[in-house]
Amino acid sequence: MRTRTTDPRRAARIAAVGAVTLVAGFMPGTGAATDTRTAEADVAYTCDLPSGAQPVAVHIAAELPVTTSIGTAIRPRDVALSFELPRSVLSASPGAEPVAVSGSARMLTEVSQRGESTEVPWQGLGIPEFPLPATGDLSLRATGEVPTITPRSSGDVLFALGQLDVGLAPRAAEGAGDAPPPLAFSCKADPDQSAELAKVTVPPESGTTPPSGAAPEPSGGTIPDRSGGAKAGRAADPPSGGVQPPADCTVMTGPLPQVPKPAHGYMAGYSNVNKLAGAIKFNDPGHLRLNLNTSVSFLRCPTGVKSWLTTDGTLDHKGKAQMPPAEATFLTFGFMPTTAKVELILEGRIDIGTLGDSAPDPETKKYKETTTAIAPMRARLYDVEVNGEPLDVGPNCRSASPMTLQLVGKGASGAGGPEGYTVKTGGPLTGYADVPPFTGCGVTEDLDNLFTASVSGKGNYTKMMQSPLCVEGVPANCPEPPKPEPER
Repeated sequence: MRTRTTDPRRAARIAAVGAVTLVAGFMPGTGAATDTRTAEADVAYTCDLPSGAQPVAVHIAAELPVTTSIGTAIRPRDVALSFELPRSVLSASPGAEPVAVSGSARMLTEVSQRGESTEVPWQGLGIPEFPLPATGDLSLRATGEVPTITPRSSGDVLFALGQLDVGLAPRAAEGAGDAPPPLAFSCKADPDQSAELAKVTVPPESGTTPPSGAAPEPSGGTIPDRSGGAKAGRAADPPSGGVQPPADCTVMTGPLPQVPKPAHGYMAGYSNVNKLAGAIKFNDPGHLRLNLNTSVSFLRCPTGVKSWLTTDGTLDHKGKAQMPPAEATFLTFGFMPTTAKVELILEGRIDIGTLGDSAPDPETKKYKETTTAIAPMRARLYDVEVNGEPLDVGPNCRSASPMTLQLVGKGASGAGGPEGYTVKTGGPLTGYADVPPFTGCGVTEDLDNLFTASVSGKGNYTKMMQSPLCVEGVPANCPEPPKPEPER
């Protein structure tokens, strides 16, 4: 990769930032199909970095046709964005000194013809993992496929460059501890410069009159929206199973698959049963086995740019994906003492998503984050006694379908250490669950309606306490994490 500070040609190019140059070179071969050129532009941007506004010179290159016909798709090829960032962007964040960084970028392009325009996001441009140099700035390059544009009338089709969004995922050396948090930022092209990348000529068809303005139609899996994001059906949704980022956020870049780190910890707590005016105490902690950070995406939300980290995992109780059995005692229907053993069995996997700030809070200097965990759980009842007498419910007395247990934890990391809940350091997780009707209850008589009437219902509050995790390869809290106490 070229380094601008040592390459005189690159230095000259940066010195002329803002002067957009189109370099036309015909590809080998003859005929219209090979009538292409490499369009290049150097544009001055100002990026909203955690340390403040920073000028960044961006070089863009793409192979485009010189001319095309009405109804023929224009496919930009070999799209590449090159730019440099100060090393302090990563090293100033909390965490171990990173040894490499990867990420992705999105360029919002404006495509216009005859006075009409449409915004087309060139998103999912991947930044391969790049080792950090011992000294000096970071030289990064993003490449990838972008949507096609189909002109519906004659007239020049103009490609202009707009907002640039970048997401970076630092990686620390093996065994060095946690890397700095993901970083996402936006850059706007400086005013008073041309941001045109290329012009593609679309001649009129023989014997026709050019129609009035009509914007070219984008395709390629994305539906552009004027806010700079993508509407429902966008091409890149984080693959996080049952948990998704907030609906009012749009994907800027990603998801970027990560190499997950195995980790384990424990979880204990209470779950209310509203109809019985009581709670089940999971005193024996459940064993969590997690794959930390399976992917990272970068989102544009109403409150700013955020990172979205996904994690998945399971429960492990004697080799079974479930919480340890809990014993519950209630006054059924308000007067009849009833005891039962309760198992919560995981059907599927635990999916976890963490929405994190890309810049620290200016007052606390901490990175705020909100974690949502979703687990499909089926409840099973057994060893039931009513008024001291055994009630044979059989081996298959359980909820007719899995209930979705959704828990949320809020916390922060950074200056002064973590606070509240974070996935790695644990803490309180709270939420609500709807208990479905029961089935399979009873041996000599059908007891389904009895348990449905006395247990099933909506909005059962749950509070679980998670221990700090033991992360494989990191000695803290290893080999056995602490077991938390349930907390009302």
